[in-house]
Amino acid sequence: MSLAATLMTMLGVLWIGGGSVWLLTRRSYKLVQVPSFLMDLVGFPVEYAQSIWGRGGVPYALLLPNMLIFGLFTFVPMILNFYVSFTGGTSILLFNRPWVGLQQYADIFSCETIFEPRTCSNAGFSFWTGMFNTLWFVVIQVPVLCVVALVTALVVNKNIRGRGFWRAMFFYPVMLSPVVIANIWNWVLHRKGVLNEMIGGTRDQLSVMAGMTGFDIVMTVLLAVVLMVVSERALRSSDTPSLAWTTIFGALLALLFGWANPLSLIGLGGSFWLGGALALGLVLIVSSESRHARISIIVAGILSAALLISIQFDAVFDFGRYRPINWLVQPNTGWPFFWLVFVFTWSHMGFYMLILLAGLQAIPSDLYEAARMDATRPARAFWRITLPLIMPTLTVVLVLALIRSFQIFDEVYLLTGGGPGRETFMIVQNIYEVAFTNNNKDYGEGAAGSVLMAVVIAIFTFFQLWITRRQSEL
Repeated sequence: MSLAATLMTMLGVLWIGGGSVWLLTRRSYKLVQVPSFLMDLVGFPVEYAQSIWGRGGVPYALLLPNMLIFGLFTFVPMILNFYVSFTGGTSILLFNRPWVGLQQYADIFSCETIFEPRTCSNAGFSFWTGMFNTLWFVVIQVPVLCVVALVTALVVNKNIRGRGFWRAMFFYPVMLSPVVIANIWNWVLHRKGVLNEMIGGTRDQLSVMAGMTGFDIVMTVLLAVVLMVVSERALRSSDTPSLAWTTIFGALLALLFGWANPLSLIGLGGSFWLGGALALGLVLIVSSESRHARISIIVAGILSAALLISIQFDAVFDFGRYRPINWLVQPNTGWPFFWLVFVFTWSHMGFYMLILLAGLQAIPSDLYEAARMDATRPARAFWRITLPLIMPTLTVVLVLALIRSFQIFDEVYLLTGGGPGRETFMIVQNIYEVAFTNNNKDYGEGAAGSVLMAVVIAIFTFFQLWITRRQSEL
C-alpha cells in the first residue's frame, strides 16, 4: 500500500472510529436513530472543533488547513528565496551555500548608470535590460488590455444576438495553454505563415488593379467617399456629434496621416503618431460634449482632404516591394514587441472581460432608465454612471493585469525567445536563465533578481491603489 493510501486509511479510521466513540460517550441513540447518528458522524469534525475553540473559532479552524497549505507552498518559498538571495555558490542545498550578504544585489547594481545597461556588469546588463523591456511592455500592454477588456465587456453586456456565444468566444483563449497559443501564433506569423499568405494574395490582386489606368485617382476618390460618409454620420445628430462615428473617423485620420507622412517634408518621422494624437484629441472633444465639437470635425475633414490631395498613391501602394517576413524575428522594426502585446492581450483579455462584465451587471438598471428619461446621451451616461460605478472593479483588473504583465514569460519564451537580439528579453526570462539554464547556475543572483522584481511590482501596485483611492475620495 502506498503512503497516500495508508494516510487516507488512517484518517478514515480516526474519523469513523474516533467520531463514533466521541458521539456515543456524549449522546444516546436508539436503533431508529441510526440515520441521525450517521449524519452526526459526517459533521463530527465541525462539532469537535466547536467544542474545542467555541462557535467563534470554528471558521478559523476550518481555514487552518488551507492556510497551512498556502503557507507551505507560498510563504515558505518566499522566505527561502529571500534567504538564498544573500548566499553564493552553486549548490541547491541551503546549508552548503556560503553567506555573501548583499553581494548579489551589488553585482546587479554595479553600473555607471542603470539607465544604460551596457555600462553594467554582466549580471546588471541582463537584469536591467530585462527590467526596462518589461517596464516598457507593462506601460503599453496594461492600458491596451484594460481598454480592450472594458470595451468588450460593454459590448457583450448589451442585449445582442448570440450574446452567450460571443462571451464564450472571447473567454475561450484564456483556457488555452501558453504552448497552444504560441503554436497558433507561430503558425500565423512565421515567414510562410497565414498572415504573409494573406498579404501576398491581397498584394497580387491589388497589383492587377494598380496596373489599371487611374488607380490612384480611384483610390483617392474611394477614401474621400468613405471619409465623407463617416463624417456625415458623425455630424448627423442634432445635439452633439456621434462618439462612435467620430472614433471611426479619428482612426481613418490617423491612418491617413501615416500614409501621407506630412512630417517627412521637414525631415521628421512619426506622422502616424501625430495623426493618432489629433484623432484622440478629436474623440475627447466630442466625448466631453464641447460646443466646438462640430467645428473640430469639420476642420479635421478639411485636413483629411488636404492629405488626400498630397498622397502619391503610386509610391504608397508600391505592392511589388513587399517580401514575406518573419514577424517575430525582424530586428529594429518593433514588430516582435507589437505582436507580443497583441498575443498577450488576445490570450488574457477574456479573463478581465469576465470580471468587468460582473461589475457592469451589478450596476442598477434604474440609473440608466433615469438617464434615458432625462435624454442623456450614451457617452455622457458612460462617463457619469458606468465608469464611476465600475471603478472599483476596474481597479482590481488594473492591479491583476499589472502583476500578470510583469510576470510574462511563457509567451515570450515560446514565441521570440527574447529576440531578436534583446528586444523582447523580459525580467522573468532573465531570472529563469540565470538560475536554471546557464552552465554555471547562479541561484543567488536569480533569487536577488526575483526579490527586486517583487519590490518593483509592489511599488507599482501601491502607487496605483493610492491614485485610485485619491480619485474615489474626490
